[in-house]
Amino acid sequence: MTSLRPAAWLGVVAAAALLCVYAGCSSDASGPTPTPNVGGSGGSAGAGGAATGGAAGTGGAAGQGGAAGTGGAAGTGGAAGTGGVAGAAGAAGQGGSAGAGGSGTAGDHLLISEVCILGDSGEFIELWNPTSQEVDLSDYYVADNSAYYKLTSGPWNPTQTAGTDFLVRFPAGTKLAAGGVLVIGANPAGFETEYGKCPTLYLNTAAAPVTCGGNPVPAMLIPPNGSLGDKFGSLLSNNREMIILFSWDGSASTVKDVDYVTWGDQFDDDTRMDKTGVAGYQGDTARASQKGAPTGFVPDAGVPDGGGANLSIERCTIESSEKLSGGNGLTGHDETSEDFSASFKASQSPTPGVKATCLP
Repeated sequence: MTSLRPAAWLGVVAAAALLCVYAGCSSDASGPTPTPNVGGSGGSAGAGGAATGGAAGTGGAAGQGGAAGTGGAAGTGGAAGTGGVAGAAGAAGQGGSAGAGGSGTAGDHLLISEVCILGDSGEFIELWNPTSQEVDLSDYYVADNSAYYKLTSGPWNPTQTAGTDFLVRFPAGTKLAAGGVLVIGANPAGFETEYGKCPTLYLNTAAAPVTCGGNPVPAMLIPPNGSLGDKFGSLLSNNREMIILFSWDGSASTVKDVDYVTWGDQFDDDTRMDKTGVAGYQGDTARASQKGAPTGFVPDAGVPDGGGANLSIERCTIESSEKLSGGNGLTGHDETSEDFSASFKASQSPTPGVKATCLP
């Protein structure tokens, strides 16, 4: 055998090593994957997933591609896929923040559940919380005129129905428990006599507590840009009217509708709201297309509101046919789109403070 010099032997070894690298040799068949295989395949797959961002599917596929390499390095690819999923979640958040998108859920906010419209002493407004959370009413308001949204820019000042309109707010700290009801008595002098119990709050021009059952019952507050008419017993019209529950933080240029009801077949601009064309608001349902709640009687011409037996409109359906997105509602609903003729019924036996048995 011909002996090789040391330098020649080293040349053979180097050549063999070079051939082994190109051939993909391994010094141990059961050992870990060589570094080029780990860094190239697994790492690139992770980068692919991250670059795809919102496309969660592509990110996942990239992770699987890395797994096809070998061993634990594929886990790095999978982590990059998870990054892709996070991107998709971010995109969904942007969709929700579109504001007018809404929750798409009926009854995800407070509802006007009953309004007593006939009876000088018995007028009231009842609210119901159908949600699973207590609601703080510190920034909530109630009004009966379509000009309510002008509160943000100065006194609202409705002029067509002097003495019978109101825009009031709840006292700070007022809360409505999940599943609970709240009653606003519209006549400080007669509610207790009429129903034998007290409301949660009163409408009172003095904005001071009213004694009922021997105890003081708080009054709704009159905000600087609001007002409260003094014709108690006639604050709520028998044949056509509206009530709007809304929220305002005191500084924004727009308000948020919470719930709304209008009643009667007849209407005018004051008794049905429509903010279409007003800066900062989505279009509301046109007044003529709104479907008022039934009143159950036809008023005689020339006969003033009030007098006679009590009559209320009572909710039995949660937001029938209401558009759940694209509106001015607190949760994105178009509160003017509800079919009130289907959601409410006329009742000759008002039940202030008691949720209607027809509601879930």
